[in-house]
Amino acid sequence: MVDRHDYVALEWVKGDIAETLKQARSALDAYVETLDDDALNQCLAGIHQVHGALQMVEFYGAALLAEEIEELALALQAGHVGQRDESIRLLQQALGQLPLYLDRVHSARRDLPLVVLPLLNDLRSARGESLLSETSLFSPQLLSIEPLPEQALAQRATPDLHEQLRQWRHLLQQALAGLLREDHGPSNLEDMARVFARLEALCQGAPLLPLWQVTSALVEGMLTGVVANSPALRSLLKASDKQLKRLLVQGINGINQPAPDELLKSLLFYVAKVTRPTPRMQSLKERYGLDEALPDSAVVDAERARLAGPDRNAMGSVLGALCEELVRVKERLDLFVRSDRQHTQDLEPLLAPLRQIADTLAVLGFGQPRKVIIDQLAVVLSLVQGQREPNDAVLMDVAGALLYVEATLAGMIGTVEPQSREDSRLPTTDLTQIHQLVIRESCQCLRQAKELVIDCIEADWDRQRLESLPELLSQVRGALAMIPLPRAASLMRGCTDYVDEQLMINEAAPSATQLAHFAEVVSSLEYYLERMLQDPDAAGEKVLELATQGLNALGYLPVEKPWRQALAAPEGALSTEAAPNQSQFDALASPASRLNPPALQRPGSLLPPPAGEEPIDDELREVFLEETDEVLDVLHRYLPDSADKAAQGEMRRAFHTLKGSGRMVRALVLAELAWAVENLLNRVLERSVVLGPEVRQVLDEAVALLPELIADFASDDQRQRDEVDALAARAHALASGAATSTTEPHDPMLLEIFRNEAQGHLDSLDHFLQQAAEQVPLQVSDELQRALHTLKGSAYMAGVLPIAELARPLDHLTREYKAHRVPLDKDEVALLLEAQGLFQRGVRDLDNNPLAPIHGAASVISRTQHLLEHQLAALLDAPTTGLRVKRDPHLITNFLAQGMDILLDAESLLRRWQQHPGDRQELTALLDELTTLGEGAHLADLHPIDALCEALLDLYGAVEESSLAVSARFFQEAEQAHDALINMLDQLAAGQEISPAPARLQALRELLDEALDPSATGLIKSDGSRALSISELGAATAQLDHATAMDDEIVEIFLEEAVDILDSAGQSLKRWLLEPDSAAPLSSLQRDLHTLKGGARMAEIDPVGDLAHELECVYEGLVDRRYSYSVELSQALMASHERLAQQLEELQQQQPLSDGAELVERLRELRQASSPAAPAAVAPASGADPELLDIFLEEAADILDSSGSALLRWQDEPGNRQEVETLLRDLHTLKGGARMVEIGPIGDLAHELEFLYEGLSAGLLAPTPELFALLQGCHDRLAQMIDAVAEGLPVGSVDKLIERIKSLVHPSDEPVTPVALPAGKAEAVADPAADMVKISADLLDDLVNLAGETSIFRGRIEQQVKDARIALSEMETTIERMRDQLRRLDSETQGRLLSRQQAEAERLGYEEFDPLEMDRHSQLQQLARALSESASDLLDLKETLERRNQDAYNLLQQQARINTELQEGLMRTRMVPFERMLPRLKRIVRQVAGELGKDVEFIVGNAEGEMDRNVLERMAAPLEHMLRNAVDHGLESREVRLAAGKPEKGRITLDLTHEGGDIVFDMRDDGAGVPLEAVRRKAIKRGLLAPHQEISDRDVLQFILQPGFSTAEKITQISGRGVGMDVVHEEVRQLGGSMVIDSTPGMGVHFRIRLPFTVSVNRALMVHCADDQYAIPLNTIEGLVRVLPHELAGHYQQDPPHYEYAGQRYELFYLGDLLHTASRPKLLGQYQPVPVLLVHCNERRVAVHVDAMAGTREIVVKGLGPQFSGVQGVTGATILGDGHVVLIIDLLAHIRARQPALPAQAVDAPLILNDPLKKRPLLVLVVDDSVTVRKVTSRLLERNGMNVLTAKDGIDALAILEEHTPDLMLLDIEMPRMDGFEVAIQIRNDPRLMRLPIIMITSRTGQKHRDRAMAIGVNDYLGKPYQESVLLESIAYWSKSHA
Repeated sequence: MVDRHDYVALEWVKGDIAETLKQARSALDAYVETLDDDALNQCLAGIHQVHGALQMVEFYGAALLAEEIEELALALQAGHVGQRDESIRLLQQALGQLPLYLDRVHSARRDLPLVVLPLLNDLRSARGESLLSETSLFSPQLLSIEPLPEQALAQRATPDLHEQLRQWRHLLQQALAGLLREDHGPSNLEDMARVFARLEALCQGAPLLPLWQVTSALVEGMLTGVVANSPALRSLLKASDKQLKRLLVQGINGINQPAPDELLKSLLFYVAKVTRPTPRMQSLKERYGLDEALPDSAVVDAERARLAGPDRNAMGSVLGALCEELVRVKERLDLFVRSDRQHTQDLEPLLAPLRQIADTLAVLGFGQPRKVIIDQLAVVLSLVQGQREPNDAVLMDVAGALLYVEATLAGMIGTVEPQSREDSRLPTTDLTQIHQLVIRESCQCLRQAKELVIDCIEADWDRQRLESLPELLSQVRGALAMIPLPRAASLMRGCTDYVDEQLMINEAAPSATQLAHFAEVVSSLEYYLERMLQDPDAAGEKVLELATQGLNALGYLPVEKPWRQALAAPEGALSTEAAPNQSQFDALASPASRLNPPALQRPGSLLPPPAGEEPIDDELREVFLEETDEVLDVLHRYLPDSADKAAQGEMRRAFHTLKGSGRMVRALVLAELAWAVENLLNRVLERSVVLGPEVRQVLDEAVALLPELIADFASDDQRQRDEVDALAARAHALASGAATSTTEPHDPMLLEIFRNEAQGHLDSLDHFLQQAAEQVPLQVSDELQRALHTLKGSAYMAGVLPIAELARPLDHLTREYKAHRVPLDKDEVALLLEAQGLFQRGVRDLDNNPLAPIHGAASVISRTQHLLEHQLAALLDAPTTGLRVKRDPHLITNFLAQGMDILLDAESLLRRWQQHPGDRQELTALLDELTTLGEGAHLADLHPIDALCEALLDLYGAVEESSLAVSARFFQEAEQAHDALINMLDQLAAGQEISPAPARLQALRELLDEALDPSATGLIKSDGSRALSISELGAATAQLDHATAMDDEIVEIFLEEAVDILDSAGQSLKRWLLEPDSAAPLSSLQRDLHTLKGGARMAEIDPVGDLAHELECVYEGLVDRRYSYSVELSQALMASHERLAQQLEELQQQQPLSDGAELVERLRELRQASSPAAPAAVAPASGADPELLDIFLEEAADILDSSGSALLRWQDEPGNRQEVETLLRDLHTLKGGARMVEIGPIGDLAHELEFLYEGLSAGLLAPTPELFALLQGCHDRLAQMIDAVAEGLPVGSVDKLIERIKSLVHPSDEPVTPVALPAGKAEAVADPAADMVKISADLLDDLVNLAGETSIFRGRIEQQVKDARIALSEMETTIERMRDQLRRLDSETQGRLLSRQQAEAERLGYEEFDPLEMDRHSQLQQLARALSESASDLLDLKETLERRNQDAYNLLQQQARINTELQEGLMRTRMVPFERMLPRLKRIVRQVAGELGKDVEFIVGNAEGEMDRNVLERMAAPLEHMLRNAVDHGLESREVRLAAGKPEKGRITLDLTHEGGDIVFDMRDDGAGVPLEAVRRKAIKRGLLAPHQEISDRDVLQFILQPGFSTAEKITQISGRGVGMDVVHEEVRQLGGSMVIDSTPGMGVHFRIRLPFTVSVNRALMVHCADDQYAIPLNTIEGLVRVLPHELAGHYQQDPPHYEYAGQRYELFYLGDLLHTASRPKLLGQYQPVPVLLVHCNERRVAVHVDAMAGTREIVVKGLGPQFSGVQGVTGATILGDGHVVLIIDLLAHIRARQPALPAQAVDAPLILNDPLKKRPLLVLVVDDSVTVRKVTSRLLERNGMNVLTAKDGIDALAILEEHTPDLMLLDIEMPRMDGFEVAIQIRNDPRLMRLPIIMITSRTGQKHRDRAMAIGVNDYLGKPYQESVLLESIAYWSKSHA
């Protein structure tokens, strides 16, 4: 549809409109300030001008907004607005948004009134006008059709027209009646479609035709499902019936009268709303311009968002942050709910975020959400302080309130920040996703259960393997009940009972039949769940029939209530204490309703909101009352037809509306009654409760009672009503099935739960009566009121009506007495005492007859009611005689709102003051806050709060006067007093009596009394920072009196820690002395003494440190079992601990320390005398935690690398003490880790080495070559043991090494002179890792990959910029051509004009008249000039675009440089020095040389060189193998070397160099070299070489790389298996490297390994083969030649094909042949030379022919993941700049997989090589609309080795056939959209698919269907269900025929 708007005109007036609106806004602001009517008149004049201008330029959306602004301004002037301030705010907002909307209209080129619809409605609402809807702004351009002439009408007026019209209307009315009865079958819609089609034919060309065209399109849409069958649409179709009635009355003349515009617009509105229109609808959309008239909602939302402005965005961000904080609060609350709920302190972290949320909501002005948050803050605070029990009801209320606030904020965000669901930051929970997760977890549990049963059967029925089976099945049962899937849960219960009673208890093994039935049950349940997982709406009840039959055969079919009926569990029903014999899973596994689950909590009494609650806004109240009128109309309309399901649904919706709206406006009595009735109707709708007389009576009574409750709410007189309580209880009882079956017994579990709960309430009643026995009268306590109220509600829920009826009047009495603050006297207490006995009797009767009347209860009920009525009447008659006046509720409300804020602020001030005691600013603020709080408490008559505030004020005043010093105790008492104040406010908010706090008052007074003591004066000192420390003056003076050489501060810290450590150690020693075999106390003792020793050494207290060190050694030996328990040892230990305690006491008193040398000596003697226990294990303990063992191994590897490097550095510089400290620290850490994983030998050796290094560090030992050799051997032994642990091998014994170390540490009785090691260097050496960060290697790899991705994307953008530049150049050429054409057109036009004017002048006689004098230009000339100007504009635009393109290109170049630096930096980060591997390699050389008795020198050059971490790790094993071979095979023995004149010590060198992008390893030895003759003999022996074949020495050396090739005469642990060099060769090849071997007899061997610098980036040759592109690494290509096509064709003709180059013969292959993508190249018709790659693979030389080359480039290597790990010959992939993915081909792997070609004469039969179809499995397409058939058939075919494609109908199948060509098709007949016959016809008419075999499988087995299929060309025809063998035979037959 053409846009009719004149945007040029809008451009002219837009500026003036904006200026006028600005003046109007200024006038409005002046009116707000001065109330001057002239200012408002000026504002109205401006708005009127704008309105008129917009109407003139025909922008009706903006004009409508201006009109509404003008109307509101007029109403404001006349005083006809309800809220003046709100109206002015709306006017200001509209005047601000109208210019923005016009700017948007001008830029977006569309006028959408829907964008400003919310603002229009706000403006109309301010005037009291009705709101506009979307349809009111929907204004399509209706067609205008001329009436038909009389002649045409006469031709259509057939004699039977009237009868036809009557029949058509009758058929239309029947179809409409069917739709109104919700019979949505296709027959009714098809009848309507036929009627409308006939009417459309009758009205062709007439004005009534559009009506029938639109209705026909809508009915077509309803038939195809794109239009929903809604009540509104049905009413519109019914209105079209009226037009047919009019036509029936008027006759043929009626077709000349068009349909009403409103009807046609309404019908077109539904056409416009369709997102997937039919062709007819699309035609209507284009004809009427519906897409422009009603744009998509996303477009409208986007436009509204653009008009929102920055304030709304800021509001959206704040609300989003609040929602995120609410999510975190809910998660913490959920963690607490799922825990044992014993530690309520876990809820304390919720307080701070809740306060912050409340404060933020207050700033935003959201009062109602803030009030809800403050209420929940008070509840959580009471839970933390233990004032409330954390039961389900309280926690669910908190969670529900948080969800309400979150939903409110989410709604606000939806209006503030319209965005897509994916971009929303608000957390949402999809119930379907939760169900899917639960079902998936249940399937996993069932699989585990099957595995347990199978393991038990395989273990000859070992019942221990089934221990976890019942719990697994119970989990599944509980999960299925929660989803809910009640029938499956019930069957799972039977399965669980069978397992418990038969498999677990019965000793005899079940029979095979029983096992088969049990397997059927589990399998059918699993299949049912899998089906639900794939399609949640699938009907799977038939699947469960097999499980039902299996359980019935086993005798465990559950006999219970109907499985659809819900079991409503009361509060606490899931408690394990209430049902000790039932697990929580079993409790959860009770069936629950699938739709609208029943109420879990049923209130006993429906109570109004608390008295002090803030009233609801009057406007909200009026809206609710208007809504209740509509709801009552609905209920009265549908109540007579309550048996109809539709009526039940409407009534349920009405009560649901009452419940939700009532709760929002706090009409709680009305809302809870509506919830009870809604819950009942939910059960009726799901047919678990029958709509009987009792249910009808409840509905009648509820509808009759609603007007009274609404009137109570309207008059603000809500109250508890007994008839409402009883009605709600009856509704809940009926919903749970309690009243529908009088013969059904009570649930014993429910009664047991009620008994336990009732007993607790009766205990509370008994406690109150005991208090009443001591003091009467007595006020009603909160505990008593809560007990009676909950008892009544629980009794109603459990159906125990006698107890409920007895508790109800008592609950009423206590509530009234408490509300009027009337105490209970003797009469009331006597009633309670009598009722207590009756309650006990009722509880005892629960087991026999729960509904039996309680004898004497009627009398108590009657007397209670009479007493209550008498007391209330007395209060009303004499209100001032003895009646205590209630507190003012408004005063209490104000005090609570103000007091809680004051206390929270005071708590924050106190905390800041405690951190900075010297700052008095917080103290002054505290005094002000508490003064305000105390005055408010005094006015509100809250004496306990007032008294506590006064005590705190006195205390803080003493501090302010400097008569009291603050201390830790002071702050502790003050904080407790503040908490007590908060508790008092919580009690006040809950309507409870405030409990005084005498303990807090007494503590505060004691602190104040101590202020008179001079020693209490405080001393505050600072260390220069803001942190201050507080000390008592007396203690400070005493400390100054004792001068000591020690650092006072360090000694004080040590003493504080040492006392605690010694206490802990004393307890552990006592436990060990009682149980000497226990190792846990010894570990604790060792840790404590180690910590004590370190602290004493730090404080330089040597006596304590020496004794603690000796004790640590003793405990360490006891832990290692090197020492054992003895009486003498225990006495020495106890004496040592006593001496330590004595020393600490002396240290505290500043006395000289007693000497502990004799105890130290005694402990040493005991250690040396004790014989170490034999090593218990030489292998790692099997009981060690595998995860802990992995951590130890990882840490141990790092420690060995660090210690090995430190040992080498120390050997080079023996005087360096820093390296000794490093070794000492490493060995200590290794010892601790080994002890933790219980690997004794490693721990023992590390322990002895630690002692050795301690001696070296202390200077007791001097470094010598012998010592270095011993240390090197010990470190090698540690490495061997750790390797053994990693491989699961025994670690062996280390006794000899330990003995050697001990002999070195404890030599003979020679005096030892301490050797001082220089310590100065340690300070100068900086820690190389001080400024380093350890990150994950995987993270680094990901960053490198991301940098590569960035390069790829940059390349793609650069390519697009280049393409844009090319397009711009083409654009310039086009513009130049167009300008030239325009110049010629202009000259031609000018010439013709002059010629015509000249002719006219001659004709008229004006010979000398210039035609241009009168400026008479023709329209053609003007257009030509305009085109010339447009061409110039285009040229300017092109130049602008070219500059922008150049800027973009420059930016890309800068980004390329930055990206290169980033990638290089990341690659440098991946680089690690090669020296990290040196200790490991040197250790290998030392070990092998030591075992072989050879003296070897290993020299490494350029060890500081760096290389890729992945390359280094993967080259570790190859280098080890090469070193072993060099030492074992390469280097000769000592005698042989001396005889050959070589040095005695062999030499192996390893040099590391960089060459370009490669890293090169050069390894040489000076041994005997490779024995070439021995290698040749071994190759001939293995058949690798012909006996007389001559090959070069270099080729002979390649044999040593073969797997299993070895020339060793015997196999040893070191070498001889022929594995090492194969590992080297394979690893180098996988890394993309190469290896060259040179051997000189008698001189040694030289290995040269070349590897890529990194495995992430590589250089590759890009080649083309057929239509595909591949990357081949350059290091795999030996050479490249170009060959003419005809020459290459000749080489292919040879047998076998080969190519000769430079005297070498190469086997010739085509790349497509190697990759199995194309068998032969296409050389015919080519004349350019084609590339051939020369490759050397082992002894084979191969030439690979490719179609074309695309040059070499540096590629980023991407791994293909584990899915493609099995694909041979593909090493990875890369992404090119244009986005294409290119595979990286390993040519050598493909060549190795291809055997050398043999001549054709060598075989008897012709051999077809590399047939791409060979061994390829069949590809079968299965087309069927049944999911089951597709899945079953696919599984059958896949089991038989076929690949399967599936399609759900014919259209889907044809789409698949466009991309794939299967070998065979299995086809159904009856399918939606296109049946099987049509598919077969399409295939047979397709030249590409006409030979495709088709097997038709259908349930239509009649002969006529078979004949038609065979006539079409179907190959075979099978019926359903088919036999698998027959189908497989048919597939085999037709697939062979097709092949």
